[in-house]
Amino acid sequence: MLDIKDLCVSYGGQVIFDKFNLSIEAGQTVCILGRSGCGKTTLLHATARLIGYGGSISGQGRVSYVFQQSRLLPNLTVLGNIMYALGGDRESAEQAAMFALSAMGIAHIKDKYPAKISGGEAGRAALARAFACGGDTLLMDEPFRALDIAVKRGIISRFISTKFPACTALFVTHDIEEALMCADRVIVLGGSPCNVIFNTYIDIPAIERDCDCAELNILRGDIVRALIM
Repeated sequence: MLDIKDLCVSYGGQVIFDKFNLSIEAGQTVCILGRSGCGKTTLLHATARLIGYGGSISGQGRVSYVFQQSRLLPNLTVLGNIMYALGGDRESAEQAAMFALSAMGIAHIKDKYPAKISGGEAGRAALARAFACGGDTLLMDEPFRALDIAVKRGIISRFISTKFPACTALFVTHDIEEALMCADRVIVLGGSPCNVIFNTYIDIPAIERDCDCAELNILRGDIVRALIM
């Protein structure tokens, strides 16, 4: 279980979190929504121990992180970027990297450099890198934002089928439809200091969802109301 207790984070005198608490069951995919600047990315950074904070965060184990920017190394090919992140035996790293690229539908760009691929392809390469590296906790900050709707649906389907069952995913998005497609649990953050203002579970398995069904339509309205409060 990922357990966040009494989290406190401040920037330049502004309190972002003050004794914030959140527990996430192992294996869950949790989508976090909220207004820009409310603290969503800060929560991911704290969970990954990229920033200092008060309180405690435990249970994240080994973390993979998909940032808003792809952060691909410009001097390595797409395949080389993933292999570099994996390290270890070259043959094993190449096999794992190719599996991840194929899962994301971009094996055909493996020998291209970041400057020669589109923003959407770079985002998918970053996802492939995180999936190849694996880990206990997958943190994703708007990972699908550069994708058009048709590609996005395909990639989310691949994400659902590729994510390891034991991997906990904490996924920041501004897109309610993304949350409805893949989340086991939806959380809306808001307020100052930031807190949970809406929290619900989705019982329909992600692989069986029709986002136009009555239950998800009701949930969509609830999320919209929470976001505009």
